[in-house]
Order: sequence, then structure tokens, then C-alpha cells
Amino acid sequence: MIKSNSSTGERLTIDSEPFARGKERACFLHPLDPGKIIKISTGSEDTQSRREITFFEDLQKRGVSDFRHLPRYFGTVETNLGRGLVLELICDANGEISRSLQWYLENGIEISQAESLLGELKQYLLDNLIIFNHDLFSGNLLLQKKAGDSAKLIVIDGLGDVVSIGWLNYFPFHVRSKIERRWERLMDRFYRNKYVANRREEHL
Repeated sequence: MIKSNSSTGERLTIDSEPFARGKERACFLHPLDPGKIIKISTGSEDTQSRREITFFEDLQKRGVSDFRHLPRYFGTVETNLGRGLVLELICDANGEISRSLQWYLENGIEISQAESLLGELKQYLLDNLIIFNHDLFSGNLLLQKKAGDSAKLIVIDGLGDVVSIGWLNYFPFHVRSKIERRWERLMDRFYRNKYVANRREEHL
């Protein structure tokens, strides 16, 4: 089970509907802090949350301070809906909650721009030895619009490793090799995405 790092024993009350929902978890706006969200498991399974907690704690142990492509993590909290992870709310420069890369693919983003943003993300993951799992896809990547025409991708789910034997991840070469292999599969799914495939066919 998820362990809360709250020392007060107080429980937050969440009475709003989730603004996003996945297979295993729902995301709620933090009732006391508009700049944060709370991810809460919606069933008896909390594998994703436990994996994500381990991932963020490992980043802290390694002293990783570059969060350009990740939400910041603020620990866990007890709520009336169960324990949840407290994370940074990702918003565009205009204050609106950032939309997923999948949404932009469905709404006409240039494929070349998406490829460029994905390339920047890949380099970040390699530079910081950040492992993602096989669940990562365009719906788990937020496209955050910054000032002007700049933008970047933020990984909001699918972080951490799914292997049972993790000691090899202490070797940078092994981690980079794993990232490269999983990135190839991610890009294969990206090009098989019907919105991407259709647009590429239009330019043939």
C-alpha cells in the first residue's frame, strides 16, 4: 500500500470531480493549493502509484534537479478518497491546464513539430538516466505551451521501471540502452497512431 508522508495525521477532503482519469488512477485539483494535483488510485490496485513513488524517491536520492520534462513531486497525502501523490499542476503560459500530445495530434499539430519535441524529450531522458515503462504513449505526454511559440513535452505517467530485477539500472550504459529500446517502441506507436499515419499519407 502507499505510505503517506503526512506527519499531522490530517486528512484532506476532496469534493470535486477528477479533471483527468486513467485506467488505474484519477487526478484531482488540490483543494488547498491551485498549483498542485493529487493522483489517487480508483480501485484496489495501486501498482502505478507505488512505482511512481519509487521513481521520484530515486530521483531525489540521485540529486536530479532538472525537472524540465517532469512534474515536481511533493510526496503523498491522505484524503477522504484514499492516499494520493501530490504533483505539480502543468499549465500553459496562459494559465490553462496543458493538453496531451494526443489531443494536439487529433487537432492538427504539424508532425515535424511533434517529432522535434519528442527528440528533445528523448535527449533529456538519456541525459538524466530517466527510465519510463511500456505504458508511455502520446496520451501520457502533456504539451506545455510556453511564452511565445516555445513548447515542451512533460511526462505525467508511465514513469519508472517494471522489471523485477532492478540492480542493472545502477549502470548508466544499461539504462541508456533500455531507454533507447523503449523509445524505439514508443516511436513505432507514434507513427502507427492513426492521426499521424493519415497525415503522413497525405504528404506522400
